[in-house]
Amino acid sequence: MASECIDPTPAALTSPTGRPLQKRAIDTRAALLDAAIDCLVERGYAATTTTETARRAHASRGAQLHHFPTKADLMTAAVARLLDRRVEEFRKAFVDVPPGNGRLEHAVDVLWSMFESPCFVAVAELKVAARTDPELASAVREMDRRFEEECRAVYSDLFPNEDGHDPEFDEMAVAFCFAVMDGVAFQRLTGSEFQRPVRDYLETLKAIATIFQTPTEPARRQS
Repeated sequence: MASECIDPTPAALTSPTGRPLQKRAIDTRAALLDAAIDCLVERGYAATTTTETARRAHASRGAQLHHFPTKADLMTAAVARLLDRRVEEFRKAFVDVPPGNGRLEHAVDVLWSMFESPCFVAVAELKVAARTDPELASAVREMDRRFEEECRAVYSDLFPNEDGHDPEFDEMAVAFCFAVMDGVAFQRLTGSEFQRPVRDYLETLKAIATIFQTPTEPARRQS
């Protein structure tokens, strides 16, 4: 399967030793990362091996070992690649969010589309695996930190704080939306028997998000 969440542009133009990569090496590295992400989405973290990645990328075992000597090397590079692509998708998705009434509701729908993509499946696999892998956990934490920064920047662009209300409230609004969507997306992945239709969650989230956007809310909270 062709990767749906990986940009063909490599995440780095240097080898693990810091030397510049030639075009053929760059293409091989990109193919290995694409293959690793596809395998994560289709088969999960445990079945994503360096051998399987090389097979899918049509790369020799020697080439794979040159670029990624261990699975840890491959997965941490994949994390960086996923972050770059996820940020790009996120910003592109919000370009066409309309101004005026209904903007907040549309933004919620657009945000949810990010959790339906193959990228989320790959990220979910890496996050679960990171629980018992300190090296991977460090890379995943950095990915989360940078992605959250991008999300806050996009939110500020879409909904500037023109009323001067508590910025901490805006931070909470973004965090709350992501927490809800993370939970719903994981329910879908695991086939939870308690899951309600996604639309129910989104409509409730939109109603709550409207409260977060009400300028007088911070004043009520502080009183």
